[in-house]
Amino acid sequence: MTLNRKEQNVGAFISFWAITLLLAYISLSIVGFNSEIGLLSTIGVVFLCSICLCLLVLWKYRKENKPSMIDYLNIGTQRYILAILMVLYGIDKIFGNFFDYQLFALDSKLNEVSEFQLAWYFYGKNHWQELFTGIMEFVPGLLLLSRRTYYIAAIILLPVTTQVFLLNLFFKIGGITFPAACILLSCNVYIIYSQKEKIILFFKSLDFNIIRQPLAGKTKTVLTIFKGIGFFLVVMIVFIKVKPAIFKSSYQKTYQRLVGVYTLKDMEKNGIEYKPADNSPYYKDLYIEKQARWNILRRFDGKTEAFFL
Repeated sequence: MTLNRKEQNVGAFISFWAITLLLAYISLSIVGFNSEIGLLSTIGVVFLCSICLCLLVLWKYRKENKPSMIDYLNIGTQRYILAILMVLYGIDKIFGNFFDYQLFALDSKLNEVSEFQLAWYFYGKNHWQELFTGIMEFVPGLLLLSRRTYYIAAIILLPVTTQVFLLNLFFKIGGITFPAACILLSCNVYIIYSQKEKIILFFKSLDFNIIRQPLAGKTKTVLTIFKGIGFFLVVMIVFIKVKPAIFKSSYQKTYQRLVGVYTLKDMEKNGIEYKPADNSPYYKDLYIEKQARWNILRRFDGKTEAFFL
């Protein structure tokens, strides 16, 4: 079943950006970033070529009354471009060449490190995590190339492309990566959406009745009690967690005022003034953390002691 005219226009719009993205990657790898004029000219040519191609295809097959061809080309274009870029991103992660965080950031204070540097260090610190992420991009990328497996590949890739989009959005990853993340997620969603009729039929066909006979007697009573207990526990958990956020106790208000870094001005040891030095078991600073369970006295040797506020 073909999509309607409006849905096909949305698909053509996504295909236009996907083609632009792919051509931009290819062109920039050839032209490079040395010449600003050459770079802008290349992007302009790529933009015009992509939009002309998409408009021409829409006009041609609308005129010939072949809406199924528009769907075919939209889905085909998006899945192949999504496949190419997923393989490109995935293979770098498999070989550990993607999250190349900047070494100078390791000597920076935590609050001075940018979101980008934090994200790249976190995702690149554990090679197994990077390897798994690469496999989750590379393998579905290959499966997108086959008509028999492209749909299951798109479903597998949906949480991956969503996570990439959120990473770029909240960690302010610069350059072309954020537009690329938006385009790849749009392609992924559109490919899945293209089979919306079958998805709806599939969910309607699901039968969640595990047993056919209706419950009766003591069994029904016992299960009803357990359901009530489960519902009550969920409500209580929500209430316990929400209450402190809305109705703050005097203890919470006092604690929040004290959160911060404190420097020791003076200290006594056995009744004699004591000044912490580098070899002291105490740091010169005490940290009252936002979460009470992290209130510890940190020693220079890495050992810690709990303290009461």
